[in-house]
Amino acid sequence: MFARNNLLMKFHSITTADNPHLPFVKKLYHTAFPEAERRDWQSLLDMLDTKNEMWMQVIEEDGLAIGFWVFWILGDFYFLEHFSVDPVLRGKRYGERVMQELIQYDQVILEVEPPSTENALRRIGFYERLGFSLLSFTYLQPSYRDPEAAYPMLLMTNAVIKEDELQNMVIQIKEKVYGYTTGK
Repeated sequence: MFARNNLLMKFHSITTADNPHLPFVKKLYHTAFPEAERRDWQSLLDMLDTKNEMWMQVIEEDGLAIGFWVFWILGDFYFLEHFSVDPVLRGKRYGERVMQELIQYDQVILEVEPPSTENALRRIGFYERLGFSLLSFTYLQPSYRDPEAAYPMLLMTNAVIKEDELQNMVIQIKEKVYGYTTGK
């Protein structure tokens, strides 16, 4: 998935827990996302060979690791679970170029924090500049660690989605990505 090169940008799939890119990904994963918004590292590694819908890739340019993403292919849409560019490389349009690779394929849904902090506003603006829009949909992200907890988040997409389609997409996200039984 995304194996082709974008100018000098390369996407390397990580499929095993002994991949040499994992120290870079682990460090960025732990610094870019608060604990409530990430899986236990070992749980994430265990999923590499058990969740066929999940893709983890490190992104390189000129042999330098610049970021990573974890996304899911869920039927006719992509769910972007995690995406981060190395903080020392931010502001150089890497994030924009990487996201353009993903959005050219199909509709993408992702979660963002409510616009209550400067970082959250910056993230929302970044995705809006790429053509994403906030969905007016009440959404709680299931906790990775506590089945009784959930966190208010917002959903963004690059496509026009009807409400009944969105409901089905959210069910798929909660069941496949979070392992949450929705009780349809």
